[in-house]
Amino acid sequence: MRSWTEGALALLVVLVVGVGLFLFTGESLGDGTTETSAPLTVDTDAAARGMTLAESEGCLQCHTVDGRPGSGPTWAGIAGSVRPLTDGDEVIADDTYLFNSIVDPGAQIVEGYDDLMPTFYVDQLSEAQINDLVEYIKSLA
Repeated sequence: MRSWTEGALALLVVLVVGVGLFLFTGESLGDGTTETSAPLTVDTDAAARGMTLAESEGCLQCHTVDGRPGSGPTWAGIAGSVRPLTDGDEVIADDTYLFNSIVDPGAQIVEGYDDLMPTFYVDQLSEAQINDLVEYIKSLA
């Protein structure tokens, strides 16, 4: 037969584990919000095409893939991260943000950078090619 303290201890362990799992999921408590993103899934074939495209189109003249600074933000680890913008807002670098940053690079400028990226990519690249670039950037996360 269990004693009162053993039962209380078991209940306490269950509560602590439950609260720990709840907090680990990133769900917010109270009025605040916690921004989380789903795990990245990468289409490796598209990422390979995107890497070739990034090299041929000159993207890597401004963007690095190893975390070193460049005249544009590095692509290393950018996908899924929170990006502070020059207007004080923050955005998660999800597929939509990455796609839009290629199509309309001046719309949301990352803090610490100037609006230097040319917009001619919109005319030169197909939607599929832009998606391939997005997959390549995601593969660098």
